Amino acid sequence: MKQTILLTTLVALLASCGSKPTSSVEQKRAERDSLKTVYENIGKQIKGVEDWLTLNDSTANRSLPLVTANTLQVGPFTHYIDEHGVVKADQSAALFSLSGGRVASIRVKAGDKVSEGQILVTMDNDVVEKQIAQAQAGSDLAHTAYDRQKRLWDQKIGSEMQFLQAKTQKEQADASLATLKEQQRLSNVTAPFDGVVDEVMARVGDMAAPNQPMARVVNLSGVQIEADLSEVYLKKVKAGAPTTVVFPSIGETFTAPLTHVGEYIDPANRTFKVNLRAPKSEDYMRPNLLADISIQDSHSDSALVVPSQTVLEDVNGKSYLFVLGPAPQGANVKANEAVAHKVFVDRLNEYHGNTQVSSVKPGELKSGDRVVNEGSANVSDGQTVRVDSK
Repeated sequence: MKQTILLTTLVALLASCGSKPTSSVEQKRAERDSLKTVYENIGKQIKGVEDWLTLNDSTANRSLPLVTANTLQVGPFTHYIDEHGVVKADQSAALFSLSGGRVASIRVKAGDKVSEGQILVTMDNDVVEKQIAQAQAGSDLAHTAYDRQKRLWDQKIGSEMQFLQAKTQKEQADASLATLKEQQRLSNVTAPFDGVVDEVMARVGDMAAPNQPMARVVNLSGVQIEADLSEVYLKKVKAGAPTTVVFPSIGETFTAPLTHVGEYIDPANRTFKVNLRAPKSEDYMRPNLLADISIQDSHSDSALVVPSQTVLEDVNGKSYLFVLGPAPQGANVKANEAVAHKVFVDRLNEYHGNTQVSSVKPGELKSGDRVVNEGSANVSDGQTVRVDSK
């Protein structure tokens, strides 16, 4: 070994002497470069000796990184998009009195079943009632005048203008009466559809404003779950995708296909809406109940899946992991030792702590390989490690 070192040194010195530098600066540069070459060669030789001693010297103190390993297997992997959603009833309405005024009577209470058009709350509209009575009288008179003028016209008595004037007055009176009756109807609160009165906010004698809710009616025969998804998922989410819905507050779960994917992106938050129908048999559904939805956007029956913490990233942004190979043979090598080899991979999908990967170079990663799990951050390529058996 000593002879090898001396020969290397002499060769470097002879090489430096063989050249004829033109100045003392160039001479020193050449001398420095020769010494660097000698230093590197000696370092490599020392490293080789140390590696041999590490493997064969039973008295050497081997300090190896301790790691755990997972066996890589090919299996199914499903990726979901997780988002928060909310229950929406197809028919749920807060009801208002369009004209406002004093509440005259409340004809229902919370829990009552109501039919479409049923009056729930009446308003004090005496003035309108008097106007309706006056309009009704005018309408009756106009009808009588029209009927008489029509009989005369049928007998060719009188002018056509008189007949048309009577007809116009009748129609105007009917229109005025219909307008007042509609005004009276709108002043009261009526059910817009069949359902159940969920809440009555008004009290008899209250002064109601047009923007003040008087009651709420809900029909739970049709319920859906709605969520807002980021626009980055536009190409991944399709109608019909299998979806799991969990209600964390009540511990209920159901599965259903995604019913609708929105066509509009909200410019305020860059999201689009998705929804799915809830089973009609579920009686726990209530409007605004919070839900967690998981929409399946990809599935593979033969995927290479590793724990996400095993995949590291270098300074260039490339992903890699360490695969364990057999340790070099030697008297000092233990049975639980192995050599970690860096394998560059592509991250295909990640979900709930697991990552689907594929090797950048085909064949470098396969089922049955042992991948470094815990302790991978302290390992370098080609380093011998001790594998924990836990």
